[in-house]
Amino acid sequence: MPKSAASTIDVLHVAKVRRAILHWYRANGRDLPWRRTTDPYAVLVSEVMLQQTQVDRVEPRYRAFLRRFPTFRKLAAAPLADVLREWSGLGYNGRAKRLWECARAVVDDHRGRMPSDIESLKNMPGIGAYTAGAIATFAFEGRAACVDVNVGRVLTRSIDGIDTVDAARSWALAEAALPRGPAAAWTHALMDVGSTFCRTAPDCDDCPVRKACRFVAAGSPRTLRRKASRSERLSKSRRYYRGLIVKALTRAPHVSFMQLGEQVKDGFEKSDLPWLHELVDGLQRDGLVAVDRGHRSVSLP
Repeated sequence: MPKSAASTIDVLHVAKVRRAILHWYRANGRDLPWRRTTDPYAVLVSEVMLQQTQVDRVEPRYRAFLRRFPTFRKLAAAPLADVLREWSGLGYNGRAKRLWECARAVVDDHRGRMPSDIESLKNMPGIGAYTAGAIATFAFEGRAACVDVNVGRVLTRSIDGIDTVDAARSWALAEAALPRGPAAAWTHALMDVGSTFCRTAPDCDDCPVRKACRFVAAGSPRTLRRKASRSERLSKSRRYYRGLIVKALTRAPHVSFMQLGEQVKDGFEKSDLPWLHELVDGLQRDGLVAVDRGHRSVSLP
């Protein structure tokens, strides 16, 4: 962390915020299945599933996925098509492929054992700074910062008193706020406060940090939502249809382009084929589908 960032942090105030959050968490923390294990594989599966997916949707799928693929070796040995079928419905199917690739790397390069240090974790396929910190913290009882959108929001509001999406500042605050020992309970507590109270539209009146929160002291200014740009709206639309394509392919071994189009888009016509080809080509580049040009059909890889 840069010295300039550390010098602007009020460590006494940080300690006050941390005490308030941990006091609330001890009595009110969520009992979630992935919080009852330190198995690096189970932790990784939960972290990948929880990326951009709500907890209530993840819980049943997490249990089912672990029943089907209980270890790194079982997942690594499975065909990608089977992994995508088990993942179907969770969305963002690229996550399933990256999880599968990570399992293969653990088996091939680390004899089936996930490394425990941050730098080695970051070098694993599909693992970024947040996931590396989460695995080090939850699986190996480490002391590492883990910053997602919710955690960053809690810290910047309560400590700086402002709404900000500045990643560097969020990480600086997260590192400054780490307790001296293992950070698992602290990180879980931040996540619970973020999901329960410190949402985009915050519930400051009931928040356990309100007496220490500088955002509350500043009058809890209204959070402004930035209007999505046209390119962002189109990107979201593409993600939606990409998800429908993969879901459709979990139900049949091979599907013609026309059959596929009719399953994913109401009123699909031949004139829509270039649009469908573009989506399928993107999925093929990402390794999520296979295309048989000779038979003009699509399948899972």
